[in-house]
Amino acid sequence: MNEQVSISQDTDYIKQLDNMTHAGFFPRLISYIIDVLVLWGLNQLIIVPILSIFDLRNVYFGIEALSLANIGTVLLYYIYFTLMTYFFKQTLGKMVLGISVESKDGSKLSFSQTFYRETIGRIISNFLLYLPYLAVLFTDAKIGLHDFIGDSHVVLNKYKDNAEVIKRELPEVSKVQLSTVSETNHREERNF
Repeated sequence: MNEQVSISQDTDYIKQLDNMTHAGFFPRLISYIIDVLVLWGLNQLIIVPILSIFDLRNVYFGIEALSLANIGTVLLYYIYFTLMTYFFKQTLGKMVLGISVESKDGSKLSFSQTFYRETIGRIISNFLLYLPYLAVLFTDAKIGLHDFIGDSHVVLNKYKDNAEVIKRELPEVSKVQLSTVSETNHREERNF
């Protein structure tokens, strides 16, 4: 009995180098916790005093979950993440950990990408009980659902800089050789 076995070996080292620069789950989780603490402080400094001055803390629309305090907190949450990511490529938590958000091609995010990532992507992920954030653990590119929606990824700044230096110093011939996929065909004869 003749059997042909095809073995494909991915030697795309340039792609692997790019994936190594992506921030993993735990730095992103810690930066999110820092951002939540910052948002709590901003909420206590902005939303609560304004609603207290105008005696609007107990105003709600139909159900208590739709109170002005909750609506203000949610708006502050999305405005903070959208504007910080758009203008600075990172939130305060990401600044502390040295990570930033960029487009798949390495450029700054457009406002529409930022809006989709930080608003639509987070609404869907939060609605699904934060489970899509766990995709960062299991994907090579370390992207979650909100990254996929915004066509973006989160990078470790110091490794990103080093990877750019390595890519810049490689000759073009080496870049082509490092990004090939080799395939080996074997023919075996088996006796059963």
